[in-house]
Amino acid sequence: MKYVQIPISDGQSMKALSVSTTVPNAPGIVLVQEIFGINSAMQTLAKKWAEKGFNVLCPDLFWRQEPDLQLDPTKQAQFDLGVELMQGMDDAETVADLESTRAFLAKQLGHDKIAAVGYCMGGRLVVLMAGNSPIKCAVSYYGVGLQNLLPSLTKDAAPTLLHIAELDSYVPTDVRKVITDDADQRTDWEHYLYRDCDHAFARPNGTNYVEEAANEANKRSVGFLNRFLA
Repeated sequence: MKYVQIPISDGQSMKALSVSTTVPNAPGIVLVQEIFGINSAMQTLAKKWAEKGFNVLCPDLFWRQEPDLQLDPTKQAQFDLGVELMQGMDDAETVADLESTRAFLAKQLGHDKIAAVGYCMGGRLVVLMAGNSPIKCAVSYYGVGLQNLLPSLTKDAAPTLLHIAELDSYVPTDVRKVITDDADQRTDWEHYLYRDCDHAFARPNGTNYVEEAANEANKRSVGFLNRFLA
């Protein structure tokens, strides 16, 4: 595990966590953070994805506002700061930063077999990438605001897998139907509902972590990624 600097189109650079797999010629993942920066949970996830056979690059998307933050979601003030920073982000700039990350990883690996995997805020951003970046596919864990985003995506958006928690207050039943109905109209899009699970059920050591559901979601994700990154 190491940190690298990714050149950004405006001449600046963005810090990113890099974790390489031992698998030769392996595909890459742009790992997209929750609202808490590259904290211990994201570091753990980066390692786990590398263990599953992917080269991982996780950019610090808050670098324009407050770089190097590692927030604790159990502390209300830090949670509120994460929400504030998310609300202060510009989608166009963020997509450009994520595309710079993808391009950097592609150059590093010498191939373009790269997907995006994101959680919470990242679960929304990888769906945005699916419609605006040459990634091969995306995996979204409990993405927020997808009901507003999906109608703006073209039908040729990259194949995407959506993991949705049944008890997620950010995605009530009516909102969930809007999301799944849209996904059902798209080629190679899949969605799964995790019963009795709440938002962030796959966050390592998180309050809402459900091991069985997280393992099932991860298994589905690996199969999906391998299908489109082969």
